[in-house]
Amino acid sequence: MDIKLLRAFVTLAQTRAYHTAAEQLCVTQPALTKQIQTLEHLAGVTLFQRGRHGARL
Repeated sequence: MDIKLLRAFVTLAQTRAYHTAAEQLCVTQPALTKQIQTLEHLAGVTLFQRGRHGARL
């Protein structure tokens, strides 16, 4: 598993906002979304509930 994917997961879990997490990681929101989707695919589960108010574990 790639450390970038784990870092993306931890940052998004802490900030609970894709925009903020993407800024902290110095990536675009679509790139962060792709990383999270890849991690979810590898894990075989949905890691975050996405909604208007951000992302929840």
